[in-house]
Amino acid sequence: MIRPKHYKQRRSARIHLRAPLALLFGLCFALALDSTGILRVGLLCAALHESGHIFLYRLQWGHWPDLQFSPFGICLMLRGTNLNPQQELLLSAAGPAVNLVGCSAVLAWMQLSGHYSYMGYWFASTNLLVGGINLLPLPGLDGERILHSLTHWR
Repeated sequence: MIRPKHYKQRRSARIHLRAPLALLFGLCFALALDSTGILRVGLLCAALHESGHIFLYRLQWGHWPDLQFSPFGICLMLRGTNLNPQQELLLSAAGPAVNLVGCSAVLAWMQLSGHYSYMGYWFASTNLLVGGINLLPLPGLDGERILHSLTHWR
């Protein structure tokens, strides 16, 4: 791979923990009380959502992003990363797209195989919920970034 002269070798990705004790206590307490497994499905859908952002970031910039874990979720640390409107749109839409594809894939698999289950419906509906809520144009959600990128598109 030929790199430009201004290419600087980037350090590996860093993970930042915000309120780590609250995060670990909250997860342990919630998982201990989750006898139905619904919280585990929700955490899986949230992880799928963030993996969409992370892998698209990796494709666009060639390195893994820095991540921040907090009691409120996972956040990509984009400070200092210059995004044009097209990159911002793709990066913001990647998370909800993964959730919507996950929902569609599970529903299609259940339809084709004839194997219907509550857990499959929980997984599909939770993916739809996580992806749909993140499309709302509210501060801190992907919908706000998508709207911002569309208003600055040239």
